[in-house]
Amino acid sequence: MRKVMVFGTFDILHAGHLKFLEEAKKLGGKDAKLIAVIARDSTVQKVRGRPPIFSEEDRRKLIEGLKPVDEAILGYEGGDMLKIVEEKKPDVIVLGYDQRKDMDQFIDELRSRGINAEVYRLPKYGELNSSSIIVKKIVEMANKWGISGRELERRERSGR
Repeated sequence: MRKVMVFGTFDILHAGHLKFLEEAKKLGGKDAKLIAVIARDSTVQKVRGRPPIFSEEDRRKLIEGLKPVDEAILGYEGGDMLKIVEEKKPDVIVLGYDQRKDMDQFIDELRSRGINAEVYRLPKYGELNSSSIIVKKIVEMANKWGISGRELERRERSGR
C-alpha cells in the first residue's frame, strides 16, 4: 500500500476539493492510502492574512468524511510543513495548482531531508475552485437578490 499525502486549507469545501482528493489518491495506485494534512488556523492567518471561515477541527472533520480520504490530520503549528512529511513518510506528495510555486526548490528541500517521495502538481478543477471565489459569488448573488449584510443578520437573529 502506497501512502499519498496532500495539504490544504480546505475552507468552504467545494467540488474542486473533492476532485483534487480523488485524483491525488489515484496517483498512489490501486490500494493507496490518502492522508490529508489540514492547515492550522494560525497558519492560514499567517499565509493569507485572514482567518479561515471554518475552524481547523471543522475543516478536518469535513475532509475526513470524504470517501477518498483515509486519514485527515492537522498540520503542525509553525513554519515547518515538512516535519509531518518526515513523520508520515508518504510515497507520493500531491500539491494543488496554487501550492509551492517553485517545485524544484520543494523537491530539493525534500531530498535534503532524505524524503524521496514522488511529487506531483494537479491543475484547478471546476469554476468555483477557491474560497475567495465562492465568497465573491455569494456576495454577488446576495446583491442580485437584494439581500444586504444587515438583512442576513436580521434573518439569522429571527431564525429564518
